[in-house]
Amino acid sequence: MIRSFLPVGQGAFYTEQFDCGVNVVYDCGSSTSRSAIEKQIACTFESREKIQAVFISHLHEDHINGLPFLLSHCCVERLYLPFLTEEEILLTRLIARLENTESEFLSKLIVDPYGAVQDYTLPVDTQTPEIFYVMPQDSSRRPGGNVGAVPSGKAVDLTVSDTDSDWGYVPYNFQNTRRSKAFFRGLKKNGYDKKTLQAYLETSDIFSYDWDDIKRIYQKYAPGSLNSNSLVVYSGPLTPDHRQIRPYRFFMPDLTEPQSGRRTGYPDGCLYLGDYDAGTKENWDALTGELSAYMPSVGTVQVPHHGSMHNYNEELSCGQFVLIISAGYQNKYKHPHTKVLKDMLMKKVIHFWVTEQAGSMVQFQIEEK
Repeated sequence: MIRSFLPVGQGAFYTEQFDCGVNVVYDCGSSTSRSAIEKQIACTFESREKIQAVFISHLHEDHINGLPFLLSHCCVERLYLPFLTEEEILLTRLIARLENTESEFLSKLIVDPYGAVQDYTLPVDTQTPEIFYVMPQDSSRRPGGNVGAVPSGKAVDLTVSDTDSDWGYVPYNFQNTRRSKAFFRGLKKNGYDKKTLQAYLETSDIFSYDWDDIKRIYQKYAPGSLNSNSLVVYSGPLTPDHRQIRPYRFFMPDLTEPQSGRRTGYPDGCLYLGDYDAGTKENWDALTGELSAYMPSVGTVQVPHHGSMHNYNEELSCGQFVLIISAGYQNKYKHPHTKVLKDMLMKKVIHFWVTEQAGSMVQFQIEEK
């Protein structure tokens, strides 16, 4: 299997491609340039090539704006999205408006995902991709319409190899209650209730100073950006007897020989974190607690939120992981943060900054046992 972290700038586009023809994608977007993500899709996949599963971490433009092109270029069989409550839908739309990233595709994907996907599905396909919501832990709710449901922590059924049936994908829908509650408290304190905010989203006849006021509250109560949840995905072996540490084959010339102070072998699994808020001990413990059965198998981690210091946890630089940061070369958010890079460098952790530059692409070859 080839695991690729592709150069799309300030965004995310990751693929795992197996010898048997199975393709899996995690996130598909870029705020650096939409043409960058579309060009990378066309370079990675042949026209009408099958993609068995696409996982979307959350509904921000820099993680989804390449999805329409992917759907029109390839034959996507399954799409996995985080389930959103009514409050989370309101929050997602509100943030998109505040950050000037609201699009027709995003708006429709939130309220009618099947219709949004159907609009872009290849006309030669016999059916629109199956869509599944990944439900939060302990959720008793079930989506309606043409969308299925997958519980957090349940492995997705994908046959990725003729010889290694133990490899799997395990999605988790983590709700970001800490920052979202703080933001809504700030809005309420300043006289904005949910009904008013909903009305603001449905009409353009709103004074600009109202949006400026809401943006000020957003920046005060939710520093470092905010998403209502993040779909974290573990990719790797599912049973304990497969948790072996063995060398990756790095497709990087400067890592062909062991380097002083660095490990030469890493576990096979990968943890895709999207924009997960790992910055607090509570959230880190929640993440590692839910994935405790799989953490010994994780050798690569995508650093959350493009290396923002608000989402970073120093435990990521424990030495067990190769770390991947996706961020635009000269992005306006100053990602990755200098404190994040300093922590990795001081601890001599192997890390890569994948930008929009072609030479920054990182690929690993994971051999079947």
